[in-house]
Amino acid sequence: MEVMTMKKNNNSSELFKNITTGRRTFLKNTSLLGLGGVAATSFPIGSALGQSKKVVAIMPGVFMPKSGRPIAEGMSGVKIENAPYTSPTDTLAKLMAPGGTKNYDLMISLTQFVKGPALGKNPGDERLHALDMSKIPNAANLMPLFKKDIVTRGGKTYMIPIVWGYDSVVYNADKIPTKDPLTQSWGVLFDDKYKGRIAWRDDAHGMIFAAALHRGHPNPIAMDKSDLKDITSYLIDRKKNVRTMWTKFGEALNLVSSGEVWAMYGWIAMRRILQGKGMNVTNNWPTDGLLTWNQSGFIPKDSPNTASSEAVINAMLSTEFGKALTEATNYPSTSAKVAALFNAEEKRKLGFDISDRGLKLVGLNQPASIDKWVEAWNVIKTA
Repeated sequence: MEVMTMKKNNNSSELFKNITTGRRTFLKNTSLLGLGGVAATSFPIGSALGQSKKVVAIMPGVFMPKSGRPIAEGMSGVKIENAPYTSPTDTLAKLMAPGGTKNYDLMISLTQFVKGPALGKNPGDERLHALDMSKIPNAANLMPLFKKDIVTRGGKTYMIPIVWGYDSVVYNADKIPTKDPLTQSWGVLFDDKYKGRIAWRDDAHGMIFAAALHRGHPNPIAMDKSDLKDITSYLIDRKKNVRTMWTKFGEALNLVSSGEVWAMYGWIAMRRILQGKGMNVTNNWPTDGLLTWNQSGFIPKDSPNTASSEAVINAMLSTEFGKALTEATNYPSTSAKVAALFNAEEKRKLGFDISDRGLKLVGLNQPASIDKWVEAWNVIKTA
């Protein structure tokens, strides 16, 4: 049973209520508690005279855990007010709406999803503030894997990854042995062996990605019409093994905790909560492709509190905050200094060592033909 041996925040209800069901709803029309003392004694970095000492931020609540908030606010000297968060789609819609660049001071959302629309087609179209990197020195500590995901244009930096994760198969190891070769790939979701005990996520993006990787497509977002037709036919055929498709986070948890389902397309937080309930639940590391993502901090172009927001981003990239975040949620910080704090076993369970495993890492980028993917998924569901 893979249960973290480090100190954890076992308040799974807090984690659960802060995770949205629409983390990647891709639609056609968009889409350490003891460290608190450090926060109280650290000098604020980057807050500016004349700017508010409060920022209004829109982000998944899970990325500002109770143990991390006093660290982030203490190190930045800025009060963080969390605006209601729904999904990456909603966050992007708020940014792109008329006047949307001045309604929030800070946003944290999926890098792969936001960067294209937020940057715009041409230089000058950006709806983001160009970050003053002298105010964000902790960005220098990013793991090499994520430095390439810093979003820049014309020598200016607009988005910096703060937290990362991956989608994989979450399964009950009491029902599906970890030595079963099927657990080494996405195949466990498609094979006949566990018919009736499998749950897919009702999501065109994730499920088509997973099936395409399992079918050997090296770059799913580049699939042509013929490739997509192949995946559609494959998923229609494999759907006979599926007990249900989940749409909400709590629904997915209940499917596994009740024993109704043994394996499902799932997320890190699901594994953590189910393990916290004493279940022998783990996730796989698909050799046919691990679906990775990261969430970046960025500032709307017309925010009146850019320096204060930069101070918060810097604090969230700190070793102290990153450790609190990682321990409280199991979503790892992008900081190499945070990764260095954990021993080899902890690094493996958290995924900090994914670059050393020889895994195929595939970013959950949005295909240009997402509308075609959604159409295909609707055909699959109704077939």
